[in-house]
Amino acid sequence: MDAAALPRRSIADWGKAVEPNLAMLRDIYRFDCQYGEFTIQLNREAAPETCAYFTRVFSSPDFARANIFRIVTETNSSPYAAVPIEVIQFGLDHIVSESLDQIVHETTEMTSLKHLKWTVSAARFGKGEVYPSCFICMRDEPELDHGGQRNGDGAGFAAFGKVISGFETLQWIFAQAEAEDYLKDAIPVEIVEK
Repeated sequence: MDAAALPRRSIADWGKAVEPNLAMLRDIYRFDCQYGEFTIQLNREAAPETCAYFTRVFSSPDFARANIFRIVTETNSSPYAAVPIEVIQFGLDHIVSESLDQIVHETTEMTSLKHLKWTVSAARFGKGEVYPSCFICMRDEPELDHGGQRNGDGAGFAAFGKVISGFETLQWIFAQAEAEDYLKDAIPVEIVEK
């Protein structure tokens, strides 16, 4: 589906949020899938707009449909083969979400958060055109930073957090990569309350 055809919405349009628990108030989110658990921590001080968006996403009932749906490797990242990356993408893919949300594009130049191994970053189309999906860097990815070549506009992606536990789980997930980056069978993932 072409991103230009997707309707735009604001974060206020997300479904009614669930009651936050203590971990969410600390910006810590633990996820579970068939391969185990992993935990991410948001950096609200550095990327407040992006963190506010994902706080809303993660606490929305809509996130119950989340999956790990894309694993990008050196060998399967076409049509961007000239600038390969290695990431795990999860949430709702742009086809499932059916719309794009508009937020401030907090570049790595603005936040000083670089795309290092285990960084969590927002998936996007145009600058500030996001959907309820993020990705985890499985190695240092400077081409995803502001000025990098992975996205044609040079604005990079908005890093907003990092993995703090479950590294082995993520390695197992990454090992499930297929010949193409979008998985034939997405891996369901859910938030586990602490």
